[in-house]
Amino acid sequence: MRALLWLRDDLRLDDHAALAAAAAGADELLPVFVLDDALLASPRTAAARVSFLLACLDALRRELEARGSRLVVRRGDPADALARLLHETRADRLHFGRTETPYARRRDARVHAAAARAGAIVREHKDRVVFESGEIRSTSGRPYAVYTHYRNAWHARRREHPEPPVPTPHRLPPPIGGVASDPLPDAAALGATLPAGAALPPGGEAAARSRLAHFLAHGLRDYARLRDVPALDATSRLSPYLRFGAISARTCIAQAEEQMREDPRALCGGRKWIDELVWREFYASVLAESPRVLRESYRPEYDTLEWNDDPEAFAAWCEGSTGYPIVDAAMRQLAHTGWMHNRLRMIVASFLTKDLLLDWRLGEAHFQRTLVDGDPASNNGGWQWAASTGTDAQPYFRIFNPVSQGEKIDPDGAFVRRFLPELEGVPHAFVHRPWDAPRPPRAYPAPIVSHAERRVLALQRYEAARRRAGGSSPTPGASRTARHPGSISRA
Repeated sequence: MRALLWLRDDLRLDDHAALAAAAAGADELLPVFVLDDALLASPRTAAARVSFLLACLDALRRELEARGSRLVVRRGDPADALARLLHETRADRLHFGRTETPYARRRDARVHAAAARAGAIVREHKDRVVFESGEIRSTSGRPYAVYTHYRNAWHARRREHPEPPVPTPHRLPPPIGGVASDPLPDAAALGATLPAGAALPPGGEAAARSRLAHFLAHGLRDYARLRDVPALDATSRLSPYLRFGAISARTCIAQAEEQMREDPRALCGGRKWIDELVWREFYASVLAESPRVLRESYRPEYDTLEWNDDPEAFAAWCEGSTGYPIVDAAMRQLAHTGWMHNRLRMIVASFLTKDLLLDWRLGEAHFQRTLVDGDPASNNGGWQWAASTGTDAQPYFRIFNPVSQGEKIDPDGAFVRRFLPELEGVPHAFVHRPWDAPRPPRAYPAPIVSHAERRVLALQRYEAARRRAGGSSPTPGASRTARHPGSISRA
């Protein structure tokens, strides 16, 4: 039997359910990746993400060749490309991992139809998450709307169904011969131009495993205590690898639990870190169950929120020139590295929506076209959480103060000075409010808004939206015990 393995956001060989199933049943197996023109041409596609994807593909190609296999690359519409490959190879089976975003569902439906016309059987597999949206349900059979309840149900299900990593095949079947592959292009050929000096993580499964091993050995024990400090390398930084499946959530959890068994001092940090992986699955479930959240507020009562129309303020936010150091340093980190520390993501999102009073969709789109780990579900969930339009059980009047937040998580200004050289000579006591310094830095802008004034206005607008919606209460079943998502789901 001949089989095609269509790789998407699962660019690894270890703990790969689709690969294991395909290898077990095939005499010949051809791994395939299709560079999807619809995604490459999307205004929401980030140059950093394309560059990282290509690095992961190159690493995977070399790994496959070392095991006697090969990677075939095609470019175009996946349904058309796979239909041609099924015809060329006369393959009987098409295996791939399931993805539950709205675009993936539409694309995969067309692939199913193309495979049926070619007489091939399609096998989908669960690989992207530990538990898919339909596996975590309330006692009434409904999906969860609040993270705390979802997390409890997730852990309860895993106690009954541990979902360990899938064993890696001892050997791969030989590849189907006589099939041409397009060359793997460089990022520039795909229009992905990075800023000068941009620093991206190395791509591929080996790099992901190395990063995980380093974090477990050196970061897990103190993760709960240090994860909100942006000047430190205290988070796993695995989000780009999880985004493209260079490592699996199952592997991350299994190895973290092994570390916790060996080192009881890592229990607190390990549990907190695993819960951040659960946040990732929660947001994936929210998007799968409610695709409308990509366009609308999860909480309908906030669809009538009054947002400002202020392109200049949005440009200042994007450029990191708002006059609030923790916001500006975070936005410059994003521009330079394609990544942002998770606590900072919450701060800049709160600032955009509740200080600048700009629509959360503007910020969500900017992140999606900039982040190396940009994931539609996690990005949307995080932005709606910060804007108080999403699943967060906390009330809408939670508004981050950019000054006190900076003083709390970056007290000596080590992080902001890394990205704001204009503040190099500002004393520690004034680094997060340089306008109060005895000698305010001339090269750094004054705050573009008053946080105190905008906080009052934001509260008025949220309250007005709730009144227009008839005083809608929080989502039924909401609990005030949910805490903010941490550094694995988006960081």
